[in-house]
Amino acid sequence: MTQNDKDRQEYNSWKKGYYHLSSDGWKDGLIFNDTEQYAYGMTLMGVITLKYDLKIYSFSLMPNHFHLLASGTGAAFSDAFSYIKRRLNQRLQKKGFPTIPRAYGFKLVPVKDQEQMKTNIIYIDRNSYEKQLCVPGGYPWCSCYLQFSRFDKPSGAVRAGSLSLRTVQKLAGTHHPIPDHWQFHPSYGLLPISFVDVSLFHRLFASPKEYLTRLVKDYEAYVKIANALGEIPAFSPEETKEIAKTLLQQLFPGRWFSNLTHDEKGRLAVFLTKQYKLPAASIANVLALPERTVQQFLRAKDYGNMR
Repeated sequence: MTQNDKDRQEYNSWKKGYYHLSSDGWKDGLIFNDTEQYAYGMTLMGVITLKYDLKIYSFSLMPNHFHLLASGTGAAFSDAFSYIKRRLNQRLQKKGFPTIPRAYGFKLVPVKDQEQMKTNIIYIDRNSYEKQLCVPGGYPWCSCYLQFSRFDKPSGAVRAGSLSLRTVQKLAGTHHPIPDHWQFHPSYGLLPISFVDVSLFHRLFASPKEYLTRLVKDYEAYVKIANALGEIPAFSPEETKEIAKTLLQQLFPGRWFSNLTHDEKGRLAVFLTKQYKLPAASIANVLALPERTVQQFLRAKDYGNMR
């Protein structure tokens, strides 16, 4: 039995609740190669809410993985993932792209309280922004553009109820009944306004400012969720510098990078690695040190114990 099989066996025993599903990052291929495949991925997100009794609160489709925050049983998440993987593979094979490997799995993490719910939503909505694919809220292959926005759907969308049954089944890729009010777009697939429950989001976040501030500035929450999912957080040079400045003032109030001692820079480098998983090259750039020196700090026993 593989680790994926063991994980799924455990997930299948989990009762109904809130969960964050994060699929594996496919290192050697893409699950979404073009606009048509992304649009179909959007449609699949909606279809699984009908087939497996899931309620989606946030999701994001990335080139080689996807995130999904929803409520349902562990078994429902497992079945939904298998369905998505199978349908995506059919599309990939049809268009001549490499198919998703059998070992491609997912991680399911329980979301136990409101604060965890907020940080998980932020993590998912930040995913495309963090990968430098868009500005906050500007990514079409997710649900984040619904949040505090008057723009909830692109023009050109049509209601399922205005289409023939055969057309709806072709668009959705299933014979499962599709609600009449759901909206399909020729370029973006099934629109998230059709199936994403935004009411929970608006109960959690008091204002657009709170949401956007946390989306852009809450690095600690981002790292915490990344650790839980087994992912590696990535920050831009500007974000890395801001993180380092904040930590600098916590450890050495009123000081600047330029007047830290060699030992103090070593302590700061270790904190940046332990708390934010920053790579040695990024830390070296901020501290104006050779990367080799930073690596020596991280390996040294004294600095490793953060004396």
